[in-house]
Amino acid sequence: MLHELDSLYAAFQEDAKSAYRDLYRQRYEELYGFLRDEEPEEDELDELAEMYLAGMLDEPNEITKYAFEAELKRKRDRAKEAINAVPTKAQKQIELDKAGRYVIQQEAWYSDFTSQAAEIQAMKDAGVKKVRRHEMKDDKVCKVCRKLDGRVYDIRRVPPPAHINCRAWYEPI
Repeated sequence: MLHELDSLYAAFQEDAKSAYRDLYRQRYEELYGFLRDEEPEEDELDELAEMYLAGMLDEPNEITKYAFEAELKRKRDRAKEAINAVPTKAQKQIELDKAGRYVIQQEAWYSDFTSQAAEIQAMKDAGVKKVRRHEMKDDKVCKVCRKLDGRVYDIRRVPPPAHINCRAWYEPI
């Protein structure tokens, strides 16, 4: 089971890289195309996606405080320890399921970060100088984010999300 777990995590890591690359390209291309009414250069888009991906996977994220790959390895090792610590096959399956949920949660966070990074970069490249932060208008918005709603930022100084699962979005102005 542990060898299979290593294989699963390695496969997930490769799939995640491909998915984040595609997501970055898609979000960048959509927003840049909308703002400039033209398609970005394919070579430039590939280079931007690769640069972002390298930084995201290897550098600690401003919100999570860890790098994607390092945290994925930590989650894998924790899953191995948990599986080894329980005696029955049923308990091992419970631990394996829990490990899967943690990885899916991590993927969701990084998908959000990837999408927002691509959008901000597309706005910069399209010549946008300032953006306005918007929050969802519901009771799930935290106090910190509620205070930031409507703030205007220089495109070169857009702050990172305030927290994991932040639903803020930026409008070019």
